[in-house]
Amino acid sequence: MDEATHFMTRKTSVWFLFSLFLIGNIVQTVSAQDSLIPEKPRPVKPKIDSTIVGYFNGSFDSLSLGYTHYVDTNLLFVTRFDPLSRQVHLQQTLSNAGLAHQSLCFEPVFNHGVGLLPNPFRAYIFTSDDISYLQPTAALTEIGYMMGSKKEQQLNVLFGRQVAPNTFVGMDFRLIDSKGPYKNNATNNSAVYFTARYNTKNKRYGVLGHYLNSKINVNENGGIMADSIFEKDLEFDRRVIGVNLENAVNQYKLSGFGFEQYFILLSEKRQTSDSTSEKRRFQLGRIVHQFEYQRIQSVYSERNPLSDFYKNFDPVINNKATYDSSYQSLARNRFYWSSLGYNTFERDVPLHVYGGLELVSGRMADSIFSKGLWQVNPFGGINISLFRSFYVNGQVKLITGSESSGDLELYGKVRQFLGTESRNLGHLFFSFRLINQSPSWFMERYRSNHFRWDNNFGKTTFVSFRGGYQIKGLEGGAEWHIVDKYLFLNSQARPQQTNGTAKIYRLFGNLHFKPGKFDVLANLNYQYTDNDTLFSLPALSARLRFTFSQLLIKDVATFQTGLESYWFTSYYADAYMPALKSFYPQREKKVGNYPFVDVFIALKVKRARIFGQFSNAFGLLKDYRYYTTPHYPMRDARFYVGVSWRFYQ
Repeated sequence: MDEATHFMTRKTSVWFLFSLFLIGNIVQTVSAQDSLIPEKPRPVKPKIDSTIVGYFNGSFDSLSLGYTHYVDTNLLFVTRFDPLSRQVHLQQTLSNAGLAHQSLCFEPVFNHGVGLLPNPFRAYIFTSDDISYLQPTAALTEIGYMMGSKKEQQLNVLFGRQVAPNTFVGMDFRLIDSKGPYKNNATNNSAVYFTARYNTKNKRYGVLGHYLNSKINVNENGGIMADSIFEKDLEFDRRVIGVNLENAVNQYKLSGFGFEQYFILLSEKRQTSDSTSEKRRFQLGRIVHQFEYQRIQSVYSERNPLSDFYKNFDPVINNKATYDSSYQSLARNRFYWSSLGYNTFERDVPLHVYGGLELVSGRMADSIFSKGLWQVNPFGGINISLFRSFYVNGQVKLITGSESSGDLELYGKVRQFLGTESRNLGHLFFSFRLINQSPSWFMERYRSNHFRWDNNFGKTTFVSFRGGYQIKGLEGGAEWHIVDKYLFLNSQARPQQTNGTAKIYRLFGNLHFKPGKFDVLANLNYQYTDNDTLFSLPALSARLRFTFSQLLIKDVATFQTGLESYWFTSYYADAYMPALKSFYPQREKKVGNYPFVDVFIALKVKRARIFGQFSNAFGLLKDYRYYTTPHYPMRDARFYVGVSWRFYQ
């Protein structure tokens, strides 16, 4: 173990011991029982309870529109400790927690007119889109700790409290430290953000802000050298198996801060002729100013650039060592008008309209090139609800300026509920999305020790349709994506753009069924593409979670046991190139058709949730095919224990 890893492991242990010390001293003073509030886009307002902790994301507009969620306190997902397990879709990843990943389902992404290097660590970092502003009735601290085999540790700390009237502060901290089962496989990732929020007593003015910092530090081994050693179980000690890279490291850091302030144009009440006041029937809405500064730094280093792993790529520039660095800084000012006034819509807003300008300035650089950028981007949106059954949402953003001028994102969604409010028969939904965007700077011009290119690509267009039906815990539907002039990394890990159009189809179904003391959750996806050389996707992917819960002591203790499994059909999964932090297509090895099965037990005692989980239990049958990425075996059968403890003060 090197000095840095030893220091971080020691620091994590100190965190844990200090956390247990705090819990031991404070938990004696609290005894109220947590309440279970399911997370929904538009939940019914719960009864007043000091143990319920709500939050909203991103903007005061979310709070006014009633998009309030609640911090999960039940046992249903307590074992989904790893951030990848909480993603909507199954993920392709490498051999340890905290490493690169990508979704097994096709998802077009709009880069908002800027883009440097790919970020395959998205689940392990915080961006401004991930900021949650807590609304605790009482001061909240929640600490979670998980410990697994091979010295894996994960620590989560959530904090929020009201420090003065109408003034709230909060924090969310996450740490992953894992040595990994293979050589040069260690991860050391941390992410934290701090928040503050204030509004005047009459809510005419409000301001909120955040600071965030995420650090990714991962060793990259390029996969094992001989899959047969793993697949035939020729070596019990995984750290003896040879790997392609023994000295490569990827570092990624994202930091920044931002704030938002709003001011409602008219006072809530107006003076009448008899010197009294009454509420205004008409509002002029509010003006909003948002500012965000973000800085991204990325470094790939390697002490053996002449490794055979790179022999099929560009000749090296420096044969002594690799140090590929990139940098991006962006400042965004957004000014817009919103029709929202003083009202908070706990149910439906009849009409919400907003629109404004986004001013962007920044700089992008790699080891050789550097350039600045500026943009003036108009945007707007609308939300309409009619008769509490028909809803329309839409938004648009246009990029103008020195970088990616003419890029466009257009999105619209319609929902129609069937039946009456008291006898609802579910709802139909349909959405449309159009993305027309320029290639990222990374795809057009890049210089590193192993890869170099200078391209002149055209814009890529994505057109997506999504529709389906949802009733209670059942949802089913279909997606259709049309991609024109798709830009991708080819089998030589070099950018390439197609001249024609490709299509991707997806059928999906989601189920949450609760018969008595059981919970059954299932997700199923079927995907088809007319060009599988461009899009490497499994035809079928599925996840099933089955639990049984038993109340042991009323209002005190609940026991749960169950299993979770995920599976996908065999396909040519993308290979991974650490020097580019990117996945790219390959046609040498198929992975999949293996059932990953986790078995767990969990116990909730007042506010403490404790669990034990045996992961990849099917690995005990010595069927060594558990890959999601070629040459990167997933972890063997292993045991985890964890605790999540909430207390108030």
